[in-house]
Amino acid sequence: MKLKFELVGGKLKEVSRTFLILSNIKRLRLLLLLNKIPASSSADIHRAAKKEGIYSNRETTYRALEDLVKTKLVSKTYDEEKKELVYTVKNEIPK
Repeated sequence: MKLKFELVGGKLKEVSRTFLILSNIKRLRLLLLLNKIPASSSADIHRAAKKEGIYSNRETTYRALEDLVKTKLVSKTYDEEKKELVYTVKNEIPK
């Protein structure tokens, strides 16, 4: 996974928040895990994260997922077929 950031004066606060979120090793490991699996629900992601030894508490996994959504590196959408929210790593890094 390759992350690229553009430091522009008006967006320094947003980039700083992203770096703060990504400064946590567990959230980084979760981001790498998400990169390996297809769009999944928070429950499925938690099972995989627990198996990898990243998080043991489902609420903590959910909060970490929401933090990653805030960075705009992960998207959260509703899957009509599965009738649940799913998380996916975005292919394009936002500018």
